[in-house]
Amino acid sequence: MADILKKIIDHLNNGNLSEAFNLCENNNNNKIEHLILNIKGVIFFKQQKFEQAKIDFLKSIELDKSFIDPYKNLFKLNFKVKDYKSAIDNGKKVIELEIQKNPISYFNLALAYDFNKDYKKAIDLYKIVESLNFKEKKILFNNLAKCFLGDQNIDEAKNYYLKALEYDYNDKLIVNNLLILFLRIGDKENIEYFFNRAQEIDKNYIEFKLNKSEYLFFQNKIEDAINCLKDIIKESKNYVAYTKLSKIYSMIGDLKRSIEIIDQAIIEYPNQKDLKFTRGIQHLIKGEFEKGWEYYEFRDSIIKDDSFKNFKTWQGENLKDSNILVTSEQGLGDVIQFSKFLINLSPLCKNIDFIPFDKLLPIFKKKFKNINFCKKSEVINKNYDYQIPLGSLNKFFYKENKFQSSELLDFKSDLKEKYKSIIDHKKRNIGLIWSGNFFGPKEPFRSIELKNFDKLLKLDVNYYSFQNEIWNRDKEFFENSNIIDYSKKNFSEIISIIQNLDLVISTDTFFLHLSCICDKETWGLIPFNADWRWYDYYKFNPHKTLKIYKQDNYKNWNTVIQSIQNDIKIKFDIKYKI
Repeated sequence: MADILKKIIDHLNNGNLSEAFNLCENNNNNKIEHLILNIKGVIFFKQQKFEQAKIDFLKSIELDKSFIDPYKNLFKLNFKVKDYKSAIDNGKKVIELEIQKNPISYFNLALAYDFNKDYKKAIDLYKIVESLNFKEKKILFNNLAKCFLGDQNIDEAKNYYLKALEYDYNDKLIVNNLLILFLRIGDKENIEYFFNRAQEIDKNYIEFKLNKSEYLFFQNKIEDAINCLKDIIKESKNYVAYTKLSKIYSMIGDLKRSIEIIDQAIIEYPNQKDLKFTRGIQHLIKGEFEKGWEYYEFRDSIIKDDSFKNFKTWQGENLKDSNILVTSEQGLGDVIQFSKFLINLSPLCKNIDFIPFDKLLPIFKKKFKNINFCKKSEVINKNYDYQIPLGSLNKFFYKENKFQSSELLDFKSDLKEKYKSIIDHKKRNIGLIWSGNFFGPKEPFRSIELKNFDKLLKLDVNYYSFQNEIWNRDKEFFENSNIIDYSKKNFSEIISIIQNLDLVISTDTFFLHLSCICDKETWGLIPFNADWRWYDYYKFNPHKTLKIYKQDNYKNWNTVIQSIQNDIKIKFDIKYKI
């Protein structure tokens, strides 16, 4: 038995796959069949016959469920084919079967969660790896930084990138990771330092070349940034370069060229979903809705929950006597804005169960007509004829502007009265939201630095903020301002506060949509490179209480803020504080 296995493994190690496979096929010893099947799986894996390899690994496990090798091999296979959920399952099994904690196995499992974009679990596992004296500290800390960035924790991401850098001061990947992080948060001093370091280490490194385009754009050297990306595309047809170039053209208002670049990229990379999604957004901006909705279905936010994967996605079939599940996706503002389409869907079917994000559930009525607002745990064991993500209802109902999401909200009169007595009505009361989630779409360009509102804040007015994320650049100014911080209030309370205000001024955030749905006069500060919803789509789905102030170029908000200051003084006859 040992002799035949040794021969097979020797052939395998020497690359003689056919000889190794023939010996496996001629094996008649049932006692080692689970070993043979695992080896056959390895051979098929090396030949990139992944489906056959998977079959033999699973057969090996079926014969001996305590045999760890096929689980390890399945993990590698899952990773290779980018089936990260299955990789997680097999990675867990490897750890379960190991007698002692193996840092490599925990690292592999963390990596699977990392690639599956489950950053919190990845961080927890990477932390275990750190406690197990994993030797490759530089790689570990770089991965931890990446996950903290994915989990929207800038400070921890920065700390771990810097810790990783301590192990190799000249590591070009880490230096470039720090460069792109500081570009994102606009840290001018560190941008210059890490740009020079990255250039010094390897100016021909592709990541540096891509980051250089971002650096040039940050420096307002638009043509240089464009030419940098064009050179990369000419040399290598780099996928990321196409997306960055298209984004720059979009930022400066050249939609035609932005579209041309994405069309070129799709020719080179026809299977890239995000390119098709971007093209779909461009169709929507131009009012080409049929093609736009088709490509809108390539968005990353459509992630089918495994709990509901067996339910068919509704594509417009007759829903008579059918039960349908609608799931949340994208951002909080999307849920508020698109939830009105549930009312359009309502008469077409027997029953609708809608799962909002947990933090939004309390602001909705428990039931409206045949629409039920549920926690996931309440519907986990129910059966449905169809399911659909909320954003996909757009393509069926976007022209039917019959309803408002306010019909679905649970306005609490007692809370409204409570805040009526709390808020100082001797002055005008204005809600002010100047920035959104740091990692949200169109950031950092859709947000405004708070100090730009300095003159506005000197008006004799009470200002209220609801945003729970204050960017680092704004913290000192915010703490020294007269803005009343209501960010710790829950959404039901915020609705009641908004109802008692005279006006809400907001950038393109959740609170803008919430204020409009509360039927409150709202002034929206919309960026030059606006989201697709502010173009032709808005003609079909306007907010009746919204006045739009749009940037006339992407570089600054001065004109918008000046217009708001003038309009407030005229509207309320307000003077500056003495």
